[in-house]
Amino acid sequence: MKIKFGTSGWRGIIADDFTFENVKFAVYGIVKYLKEIEGKSVIVGYDTRFLSEDFAKSAAEIIAYNGIKVLYSQGDIPTPVVSYEVITKKLDGGLNFTASHNDYMYNGLKFSNKIGEPALPEETQKIEKYIDEAFSKNTKINSLKFDEALDSHLIEILTKTDYISDLKKLIDVDKIKAKNLKVVYEPFFGTGRRFVPELLSNITDFTMIHGIRDPFFGKIHPEPIEANLKELSEEVLNVKADIGIATDGDADRFGFIDKDGSFIPPNIILSIIYYYLLKVRGMQGNVVRTVSTTSLLDRIARKNGFDAIVTPVGFKYIGEALYEGKAIFGGEESGGASLKGWLTEKDGILINGLVLEIVSHFGKTLKELQNDLFREFGEVDNNRIDIAFDESLKEKANNLLKDYIVKNKDFLDYKEIDETDGIKISFKDESGILFRFSGTEPKLRIYCESDSLEKLYNLNNLANKIFNLAMEGT
Repeated sequence: MKIKFGTSGWRGIIADDFTFENVKFAVYGIVKYLKEIEGKSVIVGYDTRFLSEDFAKSAAEIIAYNGIKVLYSQGDIPTPVVSYEVITKKLDGGLNFTASHNDYMYNGLKFSNKIGEPALPEETQKIEKYIDEAFSKNTKINSLKFDEALDSHLIEILTKTDYISDLKKLIDVDKIKAKNLKVVYEPFFGTGRRFVPELLSNITDFTMIHGIRDPFFGKIHPEPIEANLKELSEEVLNVKADIGIATDGDADRFGFIDKDGSFIPPNIILSIIYYYLLKVRGMQGNVVRTVSTTSLLDRIARKNGFDAIVTPVGFKYIGEALYEGKAIFGGEESGGASLKGWLTEKDGILINGLVLEIVSHFGKTLKELQNDLFREFGEVDNNRIDIAFDESLKEKANNLLKDYIVKNKDFLDYKEIDETDGIKISFKDESGILFRFSGTEPKLRIYCESDSLEKLYNLNNLANKIFNLAMEGT
């Protein structure tokens, strides 16, 4: 069994490749890495998925046996809260058993490093090496029984976190409370249901749907994208709410429904936030974004005398730039973002609160704020096409795509190719197409961006044509 840490940890199908036996080897690899860096303490958390707390308990027992102290979450916990605990308690890392936004049959393991960000490639490569060595030698993975570890103070139960109280210092809760917004929240039966109400119930007219634990996520794909937010949209219209907000299964991603029931894409949300930080909060600095995220952020940055730092896909790269002070805000089109001085991990709860502050400040809907940006910086339209794809064909398909694009430069009439992450072709009118295989799911993602819906439609057709012609060789 090859355990691979992708864009955001290791994920697999429960009882197929995500088994207790394989989890033990994965945790052992992390333990070996922690010992290499002389790590003394970690937090272990879990989400609402089937067996998550059992996987977490098994991990805690292995870590404790190896003399590393474990802070074990009493209940399911968002990934950003794991990051918060790593930072505030100065731990050497954090493990969260979650498959984030993947379907219910998946589980996963995210490992955060000592600054609370998703582990960097150089860290996960070492962990994978230790795992491979343990597999090849059939290493016996020892553990200490949970109750014995508690008695020995090698495991401590985390019963309370100051995450929400500290988050309230970062968000202008008085501004939100003064507007008394009617808010509907969709946690997708996930970890956010235990935290977002604490943040918003006393400062908004707040209601929540799907606010119970359900390991099957109500058979909904727990990713806050338009296709999965139909029920939130309906509820916003039914109760005449001002806004609908959402987080994914482990609450690190965000999603928004406007007053009229329409979905507002993450690219627009990120741009609204960055503009607000510069113009209203008076923060000064660059923005950092992934290669798949909108260039509208670049336009806002340039007009205000700053730069947009472009990274490969994966919040670890954004977190690193925020930690190093290279940017004041960073995000990705998949719905992840954070602020300099907060977490180096994406935080859907933070973004929910921050957007409510912005809407309260301007007294406008999200669509009105979007149109304001378009008037000042020009229109931008994006979409993403997801195509299920056999993992074993990824490398071959990627080579075929590149060969086709290079050989047909005259026909495609593009300006340049960017291989920061995947294959991106940019055109003279600043529109672009990015082909990239997901690091978390067996899918090819095709990202298109243009300056009008008509051009975007044509770009989508071109992207599909390129893909189909290139794949004739598979």
